[in-house]
Amino acid sequence: MTDSLSLALHEHFGHSRFRPLQREIIESLLQGNNTLAILPTGGGKSLTYQLPSLLQDGLTIVISPLLSLIRDQTEALNRKGIHVARLDSTQSTEEKNEAIQELKSGKVKLFYTSPESLARPDLLESLKSINISLIAIDEAHCISEWGHSFRPSYLYLPKLIRKLKPQAVLALTATATKKTASSIRKLFKIKQSEQFSSSHRRANLQFRIVPTLTDSKKSHLLEALTNPAKLPAVVYVMRQEHCEEIAHFLSSHGLNTRSYHAGLNNDARNKIQDAFLKDEIEIVVATIAFGMGVDKSNIRSVIHYHLPKSPEGWMQESGRAGRDGLESHCLLLACQDDTIPLQNFTEAKRVSKTTLTNFLTKLYSQGKLAKISPYHARVQHDIQSSVMDITLAHLEIKGHLQYKESSWRYIKLYPLYGRPDSLESYPPKVRKALQHILSLEDRYDTHCSQEDFGISTTVLWKHLLCLQQSGSYKLMKSGWLWHFAIKNPETDLELLTDELFTTLDTQRNQEILKLQQVVKIANSASCLPNQLAKWFGEKVSDPCGVCSSCKGEKRPRKLPQSKLPELSETQLSILHELIEHPKKRFKTNQQLTRFLCGIGSPYLRHYWLNKHKYFGLLAEYPYEDVLAHVRASLNAHD
Repeated sequence: MTDSLSLALHEHFGHSRFRPLQREIIESLLQGNNTLAILPTGGGKSLTYQLPSLLQDGLTIVISPLLSLIRDQTEALNRKGIHVARLDSTQSTEEKNEAIQELKSGKVKLFYTSPESLARPDLLESLKSINISLIAIDEAHCISEWGHSFRPSYLYLPKLIRKLKPQAVLALTATATKKTASSIRKLFKIKQSEQFSSSHRRANLQFRIVPTLTDSKKSHLLEALTNPAKLPAVVYVMRQEHCEEIAHFLSSHGLNTRSYHAGLNNDARNKIQDAFLKDEIEIVVATIAFGMGVDKSNIRSVIHYHLPKSPEGWMQESGRAGRDGLESHCLLLACQDDTIPLQNFTEAKRVSKTTLTNFLTKLYSQGKLAKISPYHARVQHDIQSSVMDITLAHLEIKGHLQYKESSWRYIKLYPLYGRPDSLESYPPKVRKALQHILSLEDRYDTHCSQEDFGISTTVLWKHLLCLQQSGSYKLMKSGWLWHFAIKNPETDLELLTDELFTTLDTQRNQEILKLQQVVKIANSASCLPNQLAKWFGEKVSDPCGVCSSCKGEKRPRKLPQSKLPELSETQLSILHELIEHPKKRFKTNQQLTRFLCGIGSPYLRHYWLNKHKYFGLLAEYPYEDVLAHVRASLNAHD
């Protein structure tokens, strides 16, 4: 096996030797063992599923939340002559259908998809009839509530994977504490002996901490980036507006810089990413999503302009530097002020028991079959999108409900070329419905089709989709709905509320704990890579000798912090103005607190309050302090 693996490695990928643990992981998979691989960023995780896919009969499925990784690896493997397909949210309906047809042809060796796309009924049905040799789950820490990037869509994966019956499962992550690793092993039935963990420490990374007040950060950043040996570089910041501000600052000082964030469209983000990969851009100022799945080996510096949210995030983001093995720099501009907005983001996710009860009551009052509009439910109850997704996922995992399907409620239909095709071939009732919908200037509520025309909503949608496929008509769909089967409509909602509240509260406390650990490490006089490694349960080795602590750089015992002023008369006057506004925009203490702290929520965004001139008026103050002021002034429920 050793010789054949080495030959295959050279033949397909041109490498003369494996990186640490790659061979052991691949051998475990070829023996049919479910396996957990914890390899640092740049440790060669992708090879551990790409090579086995070429050595086995059957299909390898790669599940990843990183659309850039899916796109880049698909294109790279296809260029090598390896037949690869993908299915993700960036594709059109036609492209998705084409991908499923490719799978059915049996020619595809590797198939990339996202956790959300894997749950598509048509895709699952197609995959059930295919021999699957391996399913690889990238960013596997997302499945654990103890992980630093918990994603509700990952909770469904164990159940979906069991239905597909692969010969082996590979869970991959760059960062996992002992608790997270244990959770992953349990969910995917992986023996502890089949866990392969590499050290999180990388000798070529030099960690440096510069304690600084907020006002001095830009000068420290500029000093770090004017050295050509420290370029290319990625600068991580907290918010989209920071991306633009800091990119403009660096550009104004002659540095080739671009900003990258979710506010840009897909085309703009792809162009920036591609230009950075080709060294046409030297510095990217970005939120933390940038770099995930981006295969650039020569990044010389990763700079955290603001504190990372967790030790895992700190390590994972820093690990994007120096993937070529050459000396690289990981700089943190450390300021205690950053803890306030980071803690505020976490506190703003808090959901009261009253809100949870109202949400569950609306869901369960519908009987055994329930549907919700995710958008309107989030706005009505002012529940953050991630929190509602986690709530629904936990309800399903615990067996309280089962997701059935999604649908659209409203339709606007119009001909593409000005003159509609004949509808004579349709049944009379359907033809009458279609003619009526075409005559409307506004959208049509398809839930009224039974009453209006004597045909079910399902039948109407079937014909509407046929009409769209003819190529002569365009459908504009809106009013997305999720449909659930409620296992027991008589469930004790008080007990269920308590259970969900405890789950959400535990996760929020975990986030606060991780931020506190970042501050603790930043204040430590001990070797920084060792302190980070200890968080992941590693035995501490010899000091690195090159970090700020090992070099004896003097740092204060506590990170610098600005003194917050008392609320001014102007601020108090504005607060009073907001509360006394005749429209009574803020229904709860939490809504006004989020508004003042500059934290968007479904309710605030729906009513465009996140664009209000006073949005973020008290963003530099701790959430709990602002909430106390609001409770004393607004005196609404939480």
